[in-house]
Amino acid sequence: MRSQRHWSIYLPALFIAILWSAILIWADAQEPRLETIRALALLVEAVAVPLLYLRAYLRGRGAEVLINSQSLYVSTGGFKPERLGADLAYVEALQISRSFLQRLVGAGRVQISLQGGRRFVLDDMSDPEGLRAAFQTVKEQAL
Repeated sequence: MRSQRHWSIYLPALFIAILWSAILIWADAQEPRLETIRALALLVEAVAVPLLYLRAYLRGRGAEVLINSQSLYVSTGGFKPERLGADLAYVEALQISRSFLQRLVGAGRVQISLQGGRRFVLDDMSDPEGLRAAFQTVKEQAL
């Protein structure tokens, strides 16, 4: 079972782009035009929104969790990616948590706890329920 970053990591940048586009349209529609607010909206649209999309892309690139019959592979992605391959015997728990919005779009947070206290937390992963089910199935088969 493989889980990668969910497309919902782009939603905050999309929300900000839509909000500041509406502010720009509103500032243009006023009489006289609100030049300062218009300039601020253009600056946000030209600089901040592309940076937010770039950050989401870099955060999602390379992030995945892979569970097969004997091992677990984790790659955190992002600016400082961590990679780990471990035997399933060293995995203590795999927990998921989901907000209301994440339930609607099919994403969730995956927490992986290893023996020795090491933990990995991956936000906005796709199909966390399937990942947990695959982990439980493999762990039961190992016992």
